[in-house]
Amino acid sequence: MTPMPQFTYTAKDDYGRTINGALEADTEYSLAKTLHMSGYYLISAKPTRKSKIHKSPFVSKRVKKREIITFSLHLASALSAGIPILEALQDIEAQTNNVTFRAVVKDIYNSIRSGAKLSDALMRHPGTFSQLYCNIIMAGEVSGNLDAVLHDLTAFLEWEEEMKGNVKQAIIYPAIVLSAATLLVAFLFTVVFPKFTKILIDLNVKLPLPTRIIITISELFRDYWPLMALGVVGIVTAYYLLVRWNAGRLFVDRTKLSLPIFGTLISKIALSRFAHFLGILFASGTDISHALTVVEGVVGNAVLARVVKNARDAVRAGQRLSEPLRVSGELPPLVVRMVEIGETSGEMDKALAKVSQYYDREVPATIKKVMAAFEPAMVVGLGGIVLLIALSMYLPLYSSLAHLGK
Repeated sequence: MTPMPQFTYTAKDDYGRTINGALEADTEYSLAKTLHMSGYYLISAKPTRKSKIHKSPFVSKRVKKREIITFSLHLASALSAGIPILEALQDIEAQTNNVTFRAVVKDIYNSIRSGAKLSDALMRHPGTFSQLYCNIIMAGEVSGNLDAVLHDLTAFLEWEEEMKGNVKQAIIYPAIVLSAATLLVAFLFTVVFPKFTKILIDLNVKLPLPTRIIITISELFRDYWPLMALGVVGIVTAYYLLVRWNAGRLFVDRTKLSLPIFGTLISKIALSRFAHFLGILFASGTDISHALTVVEGVVGNAVLARVVKNARDAVRAGQRLSEPLRVSGELPPLVVRMVEIGETSGEMDKALAKVSQYYDREVPATIKKVMAAFEPAMVVGLGGIVLLIALSMYLPLYSSLAHLGK
């Protein structure tokens, strides 16, 4: 008999307590179900190295986010129009061009036809549908607002995809320029300047300061490049280990928020995710404690995640949500005020939707401002490097010509 594969996992309970362990399960979906029966929510899981797990053919190829968005929109529209879910899934399967995702939809259809709930069917495909996505669908099923929840999910996924597209579009030009400049400088320091240095030494002229600086850097590149490469690897490894440590991740994320140019953008993106996720969970009928537990794990910033954790503990102790958010000092007054209005009016989902709409406008505008400030700084920096290189080459040549003239 083939032994059951083993997974190492991280999970949380309703009180936000984190547990780590290892369990045997047929699939990650089975593991999530087992933990859920014990009152825990699976956050992440991976097979142990000794386990040989048969991979599902449904996740042999990565499914693009656009496929998930189309699926959510089509299913939401169908349910809103009163079309049975099985008919909607058949339509989606017929209109899906991606072979991998078509197989996923077909398996979801077969699972539901066999009596499973939509959330259970989605959990069979953790490589396609995230744990958060499945939890939100589950909450929509419990509250009876599945079509509305799917509409909210679609809107959020579209916003997230658009934001990623804006960020990529904004950084592609600086990335190309910096990459080209880095390669050029590396070529000059490792190939050109060693030959140029030999010529200057043969001329026996006094070298100006810019030239001595360039020669020193060139010698470092030539003689110590293995150590420099090892240093880069060491820095990357240290960063990786640091962010895996809770206190280290908190330090790194707080440092990111303090960056002079990018800190504001990082903060607004994290706050937007906070408002979007919490609003969707409230609209789906999820209780506030569970909603805050989920948001803590997906907000994307350790500083804000700690604020959410403290807020959840305060809510469990009987406080209103707005009180610990205000005391933290990490959230802008606008966000705290809108949460307070939502508590007073009893329409928290609508209040958070207003916050989401605000940041939907602010994030793209901030991206443009950041890039508008970064590009001149990049040009000035590259100009300084070019000027230093030019001076290092022309000053000794000028001195040589003057010496020969005498």
